[in-house]
Amino acid sequence: MKQFYKLFIVGCLILNGTASFSQQMQIQNEFEDVRHFRIGVKSGIPNILSANAEYVLPVLNRKFAVSVDYTNLNMDADDFGFETEEGAEIMEQKFIYFEGGINYYFFKPGKGLYAGISYSNYSLKGNLPDYDENENGSPGDGYIDFSNSSMNIKAGAKWGGFFYFRPEVGYAFSPFPSTFPIRVEYEDGSTEYQELDLDADSGFLDMIYDGLTFNIGIGFSF
Repeated sequence: MKQFYKLFIVGCLILNGTASFSQQMQIQNEFEDVRHFRIGVKSGIPNILSANAEYVLPVLNRKFAVSVDYTNLNMDADDFGFETEEGAEIMEQKFIYFEGGINYYFFKPGKGLYAGISYSNYSLKGNLPDYDENENGSPGDGYIDFSNSSMNIKAGAKWGGFFYFRPEVGYAFSPFPSTFPIRVEYEDGSTEYQELDLDADSGFLDMIYDGLTFNIGIGFSF
């Protein structure tokens, strides 16, 4: 009987050691499989279309990663809903977006489900020839120079290896505005400030003005 107990104890120790070794090997393999640098593109709101880079930090069990998004787009005024007189020259508007933050991966090093916190800033600049006409009949050009900054929280998932797919949804504490200020300078020397109202009638777009952010990204890991 004593020999049986001894064999039983030895067997338990061996099984426990084997399980621990397998777990350590699994963790080590997960660490070795981590592709630290990712580069790709994201499309959504408010970034529209941005380049994205992420780097998984080689510390803290590789659960943390720093991420940066950047957009620099020249777009026609019509793309933003600005109206000008028929036949008037349409000037391009420059939209610049920057976001930087840190992501925490819950279950696996550098992959799977994650949550993040970030800081973002976006600006819209441009001019609109013959934007409006005042009560005296004097034509005026519109000028836009708007920027907004926000702290954000988000959740997402990174799936894949060399090629990855990444959806994200989040909340901006300073939401995308439903109106843009426009300075109108008339030929008679007068100046007037107007607002372009972007409010949706109802539905999903209203959630954007309440702080919703979302995007879908693809890219490659190295």
